[in-house]
Amino acid sequence: MSIDPKTPVFLGAGQFTERLDDQFEGLMPEDLAARACEAALNDTGAAASLSPLIDRLACVRMFAHSVPDPIVPAIAPFGRSSSPPLSILRRLELPNASAIYSRACGDEPQRLVFELGNALARGEIDGAIICGAEALATSRQLQRQGLPADWRDEPEGETDDRGACIDLLFDAELNRHGAWNPVDIYPIQEQVRRSELGLSKSAYRALLAELMARFNNVAATNPHAMFDDVMTAAEIGEESSNNRLIGDPHLKSMVAKDGVNQASALVLTRWETAKSLGVADRAIFLHGHATGSEPKLLNRKSLGQSEAMAAAYRNALAGAGIESAQVGAADLYSCFPIAVWVAMDALDMSLDDPRPLTLTGGLPFFGGPGNNYSTHGIAEMVHWLRAQPEPAYGVVGANGGYLSKHAVGVYANMPAEFPEAVPEFKAAEVVEVVSDPEPDGVIESYTFQPQKGAARAVIVGRQLSDGRRWVGVADPEDADLLEWFEKADPLGEQVVVSVGERNIVRRRA
Repeated sequence: MSIDPKTPVFLGAGQFTERLDDQFEGLMPEDLAARACEAALNDTGAAASLSPLIDRLACVRMFAHSVPDPIVPAIAPFGRSSSPPLSILRRLELPNASAIYSRACGDEPQRLVFELGNALARGEIDGAIICGAEALATSRQLQRQGLPADWRDEPEGETDDRGACIDLLFDAELNRHGAWNPVDIYPIQEQVRRSELGLSKSAYRALLAELMARFNNVAATNPHAMFDDVMTAAEIGEESSNNRLIGDPHLKSMVAKDGVNQASALVLTRWETAKSLGVADRAIFLHGHATGSEPKLLNRKSLGQSEAMAAAYRNALAGAGIESAQVGAADLYSCFPIAVWVAMDALDMSLDDPRPLTLTGGLPFFGGPGNNYSTHGIAEMVHWLRAQPEPAYGVVGANGGYLSKHAVGVYANMPAEFPEAVPEFKAAEVVEVVSDPEPDGVIESYTFQPQKGAARAVIVGRQLSDGRRWVGVADPEDADLLEWFEKADPLGEQVVVSVGERNIVRRRA
């Protein structure tokens, strides 16, 4: 087919990982990102000629700028750059490039791909880099060793800083009852899926372990993985001192690990540039792109599903003009198993599907480098597609929040016109939330969490009278009640709720 010279293409993909081993240097995140960018430029096969054409660098927002101000000292104890993209540019010596600092959340890498691809197609820029990095493992290692460091930087220049935009991560009712973090909230979503499948606790945990074993198998052979421990499904599903319960039903081995030193980068330009530099054979094309967003978690129709994610996959495939059966490989966002299940449902993929569900090894095993994970997924997809001897398609799904924001890309090793913009699918608010519920309720979902010297259970329920949702906690003074949440199966059980600073949930007499 005839290819429009202005068609955007991926020419380079690079990654860099610093493990806590004998080669450890203690690099700050901007150093890691610069090395990944250098690797991506070298991967183009024309770094010297292409580098002067790079006139835009977009950095995916780092953890240090993605949290409320009071938490920053805990995340960035050695300080932070006022503009990571400018700090990275200074290391790369790309004098013609402007700087973008993205919003927070894991869907940003794929959204940036579409944005910068459009800028290339319109002739606004000639080349672009998308990159990101995290170095929480180094930060924590230095703190453990009592070593000093100074990661502050005030680079000169202008940055298109889009702000964290993290309002979607906070929910007044969940937060009021102590559910602030992904490890508190994703288990609640996971339990709903278990309920919908009608599985016992043990059967569902075995299913989670089998799913995560597929991811571990990939990470174990990935040289860029932060963690290379080989685990069987039995080991992943067995609670132990090294694999403790984080929040029922999730064990430590099943959830994202943020203690990483990882960076990745993508180099984009136009087809005409790739041809002129003699590296057109390295080009990978974006065939489809779509996005979706959900309302606050408690307002959704189902806590364990995402209409927006399903729509994003559906619309991306439609934009590429293919069916899900034509997808050769996927890299599905895997911060928690529920994110994988929902994506698999959207793609009509089963647990025994022979196609890859991940190319990295996933956030629990490869590593969870914050908002930037899917840049790694896209980088792996670029290399996977190049390695295919026949025309092939791959899908990368990027997730933000609590199945809240989604961006999906369909990639191929064959040319196509750059996809047109598809209106973002926005799921509607369906369920009303009540902060002072009536006494009679039913448990819709919950999670049990061991804590230092104690335990707790956070519950999401429905009013029996009108179906409105509420949040509560199990009576912390009732040891038998906590044991019930730990060992029995409270889903669907009727309970009594007492309104207070935190709504207290008790069993019916």
